[in-house]
Amino acid sequence: MKHFFFVVLLLMYVSHCLSANILAFLPTFARSHYGGFQPLLKELAVRGHNVTVLSHFALKNPPPNYHHIDVSKERQNDNNFSILSIAPYLKPLVIPIGTLFFGSQITLETLNNTKVKEFIHSDGYQFDVVIFENFQHECFVSMSHKFSAHAIQLFPATPIAFTSQWYSQPFNPSYIPDPNSGYKDHMSLFERTINFLVTCLQFFLFPIFYMPKQNEIMLNYFNYTGSEFRPSLEEMTKNISLTLINTHFTLGTARPLVPSFIEVAGMHLKPASKLPKDLQELMDNSPDGVVYFSFGSVVKGSHLPMHQVEMFLRQLGQIKQKVLWKWESDDLPELPPNVVVNKWFPQVDILGHPNCVLFITHGGIHSIEEAVYYGVPMLAISIFGDQLYNSIMMESRGAAIRLKYSELTENRFSDNLHDMLSNTSYKQNAIKLSKIFHDQPMKPLDKAVYWIEYVIRHNGAHHLKTAGNQLNWIQFLSIDVMLVLLLTMFFILIVSFYTLKKMYKWFISYREYHTETNDDKKEK
Repeated sequence: MKHFFFVVLLLMYVSHCLSANILAFLPTFARSHYGGFQPLLKELAVRGHNVTVLSHFALKNPPPNYHHIDVSKERQNDNNFSILSIAPYLKPLVIPIGTLFFGSQITLETLNNTKVKEFIHSDGYQFDVVIFENFQHECFVSMSHKFSAHAIQLFPATPIAFTSQWYSQPFNPSYIPDPNSGYKDHMSLFERTINFLVTCLQFFLFPIFYMPKQNEIMLNYFNYTGSEFRPSLEEMTKNISLTLINTHFTLGTARPLVPSFIEVAGMHLKPASKLPKDLQELMDNSPDGVVYFSFGSVVKGSHLPMHQVEMFLRQLGQIKQKVLWKWESDDLPELPPNVVVNKWFPQVDILGHPNCVLFITHGGIHSIEEAVYYGVPMLAISIFGDQLYNSIMMESRGAAIRLKYSELTENRFSDNLHDMLSNTSYKQNAIKLSKIFHDQPMKPLDKAVYWIEYVIRHNGAHHLKTAGNQLNWIQFLSIDVMLVLLLTMFFILIVSFYTLKKMYKWFISYREYHTETNDDKKEK
């Protein structure tokens, strides 16, 4: 008994020595982003780490060593605003320019929170690792300096060229499309031209216009004790130990990744659970299948213009499948007999049911992940941002049809809907993608935990960074090398020109001299 007690104490001591104090600084009110990363934070606590999470969203039944700092506040009613109203203007070249001048506004709104400010200026905490989401939040890396901790950032979607440049992450515009472009990896000459311009805008203009705004926010909001000795924002950004990306090559473009960039899409996914009784009965008793319709949490179905709502209902009422439509308003339209609406549905469990035959989606990254995970084909009515890219990539894999919201008509929707339901190739390709996605050496959640613990074990794991991490964009793109080569070629051309000119003059002089000599000889 004494030996057993000793072993238990020894194991507890070892566990304590190996555990780390981890801060997850996630003050942004973006449930769709947070939901994908919350399982990781819980799993870190389950594995013995002391996890402190600053967020708007509490975890139900958290482990004892999971501590939540609630920064939720009463939000202003924004139900009158709809992204649909500005979607037609969100073109590939417009989005990066808009981000230049308005992207930092997201950070300002996030930090304009008394509870967040209090935590930033608080003392008494000690952390070994700081995890933060970088969604135009570069200044959040300051929290790693405050606590002298290793920095790990989370990308909610595929990184753009601008964020890639700080880590020497390859971003060749000839075959890597910008996520906001809506292009697939096989691009036409026109698409490659636009993609090249978008990439150049980010490489050249973001450091000039965007980063100074992030730096200004950092100086105004992250002025904690010791911040006067803080390195520059660019230096801290380049010093980030690890980047976890919510993507996978089955969902987007196959691309090279530096060792510190790890794909972890699907951390929140697991086998489907049993549905509530009414939904379970509906799904089980639908021999023709069920169509699930949702525009996610950002785009509400109730924001759709009434003529489009009526159009959707007209067409959905003509199919033989049952339809579940996520509808957030109490103002319900007149519904066809086969259409059921609700403010919330257990989306993952519906997609995981074998009778779910089609997912009508906006093409958000989590919706795409869930559809691929369960092998459900998609009719993607993409609206803005990476939805266009996510959807076109699924269409290129044969598992979806992309219908841009700006090009939505009743005829196109009707044609696409009936094509998806009658053509079995979409389902077959979706199942094929699902098998590829599942065929990984370790589960995404286990992979994310492994690499975080790897950073802890190896004191920041800075050996994962390439030497290119210390280069500026002029060096990274070899512009200085090309300039040296051009100057060298110019110098050689100049020297060659003057040499040939001298030789030519010498030849002419020599020829004239011999001509005169020969003439003199003839006269004599």
